[in-house]
Amino acid sequence: MLGVTRNEILGDADNVLRQMAEAQGVGDTFYKTDVAVYFGDEPGKGKPHADPYFNGEGPPRSSCIGCGGCMVGCRFNAKNTLDKNYLYFAEKRGAKVLAETRVTDIRPRGASDGSEGYTLTVERSTARVFKHRRQITARHVVLAASALGTMDLLLRMKQHGALPNVSERIGCDVRTNSESILGVRFPGARFDMSKGIAIGSGIHLDRFTHIEATRYPRGSDVLGLIATMLVDGKGRMRILKWIASAFRHPLRFARAGWPFGFARQTLILLVMQTIDATLRMRLRRRWFWPFRRALATTGDRIPTNIPVANAFARRAAEQLGGIAITSTSEILFDMPMTAHCIGGCVMGADAEHGVIDAQHRVFGYQNLYVVDGSAVGANLGVNQA
Repeated sequence: MLGVTRNEILGDADNVLRQMAEAQGVGDTFYKTDVAVYFGDEPGKGKPHADPYFNGEGPPRSSCIGCGGCMVGCRFNAKNTLDKNYLYFAEKRGAKVLAETRVTDIRPRGASDGSEGYTLTVERSTARVFKHRRQITARHVVLAASALGTMDLLLRMKQHGALPNVSERIGCDVRTNSESILGVRFPGARFDMSKGIAIGSGIHLDRFTHIEATRYPRGSDVLGLIATMLVDGKGRMRILKWIASAFRHPLRFARAGWPFGFARQTLILLVMQTIDATLRMRLRRRWFWPFRRALATTGDRIPTNIPVANAFARRAAEQLGGIAITSTSEILFDMPMTAHCIGGCVMGADAEHGVIDAQHRVFGYQNLYVVDGSAVGANLGVNQA
């Protein structure tokens, strides 16, 4: 349905990642990613084509031009997003998609176990004042709001008494692929890291750790606002080393965090591990916004940095004349960056060990399902998106 195929467009970021891997003895692990992108007969040309997947029943496509915009929204009709397959055919067969709509409440109709269906309260997600709040009914309800969205909704429903029998394990076993987001920046016009597929290639550093070359399209430089020079260490010592680096290498320090040109100049290294580490999430009032409870982690933290990945980025920067970078949140607040929040509504043998069963049914209720990343019960160590 998603038209998954092997990446056919390698850009500067992919070629540089291969060079880095070869220089550090892991070049044989280099691979091209499998992506849901239409390349056509001439990748990079942007040629229009009638539906190539569903015997002409689906919408037309255009071949990928390798602009790097997959994650911010493909503007060239090449990415196989859900509106071109699952949702497209659902609407074609009579389903109604309510765009820009948020579910705020789910309550059983009649029987408390949901056997007679549910009443959902929905509102406009893009409105601040006139939210057009209304109710709809459904015999079956499938939650697929991603890990954070599904956790947030079920925690609120349990807390408010709408779904009181949801397992106490809701919000437990949250995982992040044990990952870190690093990078190597090359100031100037030597490379154009923005060209290619958003995540086009990868390498393996060891049996637990691998890195994927990631990019954003030219001009998408907002991540540069939280980028800074990479330094090793933990806690206050790391902050002191970071401050010292600003005095020792002021020009390199400034270039590492300069936002303009970030997407074009930076090879983003998405580091993921299969080593297990878990979080627990609960609804809490935060000191900076006490008016509403929001999802927040509790208990032990996951590791903030991955030494083997830091060493790889630093050596690669020295090898190719770049600047190894990380996020300021990791340096200043001991908070790692993650692109993959999974778990929180994981499967289990019963309600004491999980939130849903092997058929994705929520324990304690009928006709209520969870089918998204929140059901995943282990660090996959890969980009599951």
